[in-house]
Amino acid sequence: MKKLIEILSAIGGAILSFICGMPPIIWILIAVMSLDYVTGILCGLMGVSPKTDTGGLSSTTAFKGLLKKVLILCVVGLAALIDNAIATSAGIEMAAVTGACALWFVASEGMSILENAAAMGIPIPKILLQALEIMRSKGDAKPPDEKD
Repeated sequence: MKKLIEILSAIGGAILSFICGMPPIIWILIAVMSLDYVTGILCGLMGVSPKTDTGGLSSTTAFKGLLKKVLILCVVGLAALIDNAIATSAGIEMAAVTGACALWFVASEGMSILENAAAMGIPIPKILLQALEIMRSKGDAKPPDEKD
């Protein structure tokens, strides 16, 4: 039993060390992604979801949204690997690709949150919409939750 507790403690410590070592922008991205998912669910419950044809809650749409969020984290993870490869070969410490990628997704997720809030009838300051649109326009792809 003592050996099992030691193994579980080591695993828990390794996971905690990894999580605590993440850059702050990754924490921000996770927070914004979570808020976007929650606001999407709330829109569905209120019957005003811009992501479904009926405006209601759809388990398929919710699951697709969750899968997109996982894929976003995979893309940011890939960016981190690229940063690591560049840093290792150049002998410098950097996280430029990860930061740029995460910032773009933060802006994109932020736009989705604002769209959800607007659908629920919450007035959105124009300056905030403009700032997020400028950030999002720097990317080359569609936002992660934009309906096809």
